[in-house]
Amino acid sequence: MARPIRGIRNHNPGNIDRGRDRWQGMADDQSGDPRFVVFVAPEWGIRAIVRVLRSYRDKHGLRTVEGIISRWAPPNENPTQTYIDFVCDRLGIGQDVEIDIDEPKVLRTLIRAIIYKECGAGPLDGDWYPPEVLDEGIRRAG
Repeated sequence: MARPIRGIRNHNPGNIDRGRDRWQGMADDQSGDPRFVVFVAPEWGIRAIVRVLRSYRDKHGLRTVEGIISRWAPPNENPTQTYIDFVCDRLGIGQDVEIDIDEPKVLRTLIRAIIYKECGAGPLDGDWYPPEVLDEGIRRAG
């Protein structure tokens, strides 16, 4: 049997790198992955995506898909423009259009696009998680 997708296995569908920060919902045992945070449930990984997106907006002034994705998936390790184009297509906007991540539909679409790019197509019409899991992760972000 094939090993599950890394981001799904780690309950970290945004593939958030491990650093000095101790995330809420972070598993005590981080030995399962040398690079990415391992969470105890997907809702915590989704919460982390929201928190990172808010940090990009509030601390770094990133408000466009181009700005957000260029930081999320930098060109030194990703095909960043392809990622930007995919997210823009999902949102139905250009890469330099400001987005409001406080708008629920925008935030959900952005998160779903990031998860798709990080983990591939999931078994639920392309998604990995049902809407209630996504909504709970967003709710936990405050």
